[in-house]
Amino acid sequence: MTLRKTGCIVLLFLSIVIADAWLFHSMWNLVQEKTEDVLAAVTADMVYFPVPKSSYDTKGYGVSFGDSWMESRSFGGERTHEGCDIMAAVNKRGHYPIVSISDGYVEQMGWLKLGGYRIGIRSPSGVYFYYAHLNDYAPGLSVGDAVKAGELLGFMGDTGYSETEGTTGYFPVHLHLGIYLNDENGREKSYNPYPFLKELESHKLKFCFE
Repeated sequence: MTLRKTGCIVLLFLSIVIADAWLFHSMWNLVQEKTEDVLAAVTADMVYFPVPKSSYDTKGYGVSFGDSWMESRSFGGERTHEGCDIMAAVNKRGHYPIVSISDGYVEQMGWLKLGGYRIGIRSPSGVYFYYAHLNDYAPGLSVGDAVKAGELLGFMGDTGYSETEGTTGYFPVHLHLGIYLNDENGREKSYNPYPFLKELESHKLKFCFE
């Protein structure tokens, strides 16, 4: 092989490497921009933690949560956990009130096989906040109603995991919170609620309940 041919091959190789690097950099910037857009949309609408603190709680009977997003689940087939579970210290149905994280309107209500009694709130920025396993709803709340951040949506429960409406008892009392946004193609995508809940932890309303 002549020196000239070798030089051409080297130049071609370098051109490919540079092009790949530029493409990777461009795609990485796009991913960062999309991530920042999502963060901005969610944080712009968040106001309150979804479970208020009890004014009477002197023993720390509040709630706890961890990062369980995308963990494996098996009920109804192999799947991933598209949300974060906020667990009750007092395992009692209907004990803990659930409030809206944001302003918005009620987009969905009713029974789901996995989620039990659930409610979905669409925020002004288009974020869909999904609250599942409720014991019951706030009186008079209906699909299409406008809600304000901090407004009562219902009460924590253990409903779900069955086609039969009203089924309870398959798991401890807790709130499953999901956060969704539509991508540029209109497809719904799940985002991890955990970091947003950590941010909201210091923004709890106080309600009068035992």
